[in-house]
Amino acid sequence: MALRLLIVDDNRDSADSLALLLERQGFDVCVAYEGQQAIESALSFRPDVLIVDLIMPMLDGFQVAKKLRGMPEFQDSTFVALSGCSDQPHFDEASKAQFDEYLVKPPKINLLLAILSEVAERVGK
Repeated sequence: MALRLLIVDDNRDSADSLALLLERQGFDVCVAYEGQQAIESALSFRPDVLIVDLIMPMLDGFQVAKKLRGMPEFQDSTFVALSGCSDQPHFDEASKAQFDEYLVKPPKINLLLAILSEVAERVGK
């Protein structure tokens, strides 16, 4: 059984490109392009890992993570922040939102795959 990933990014090209790359690596991938859609997709898709852009209009990635982390079904999910910002305040805010990992855009694919491999080992997939 493949690891289930939800990619959330308001930049459709970035989200779709990352999804395609990860699907080719054998992952089961769902994509959402805005915060509310991410929450709805997470509830129906039940991802093991959520890769979430932090800066989005309306409901941003910080709010998405805080809302989902408050739900029992996502307590064991891994949240990966994706951000164009590499500064400490964004990193600190992502930590407060309970993100497990923080990657700067564009993500280094080898680093992302290493994170996903660790999660797959932990959850037995």
